[in-house]
Amino acid sequence: MAAIKLTKEKLEEILVRRLDLQQPIFHLEKSGGRLVGDIISPSFKRRGDEERQKLIWDALASEFGAESVRLVGMLLAYTPDEWNLNENGIPQPTRGKKAG
Repeated sequence: MAAIKLTKEKLEEILVRRLDLQQPIFHLEKSGGRLVGDIISPSFKRRGDEERQKLIWDALASEFGAESVRLVGMLLAYTPDEWNLNENGIPQPTRGKKAG
């Protein structure tokens, strides 16, 4: 069986299609041969962290089977309200951070 080559664009397309993501923003990069990063979408609203992870990994398992863990590392899911820009215009997660 030939090795699967997964690009950022292909991962984005798969997640949008399989999760029916609305207005997604992706911040993905290669790390140790796997794609990792953040996914921001209003589609994650009213879903807890565990449910978000289950949705993501179920979608990847449906697409790649056991190969998904070799192709993809940590993906964190946020809603737009949980994500904001710092003073340099760089997106920063806000969930779990204390004010002040």
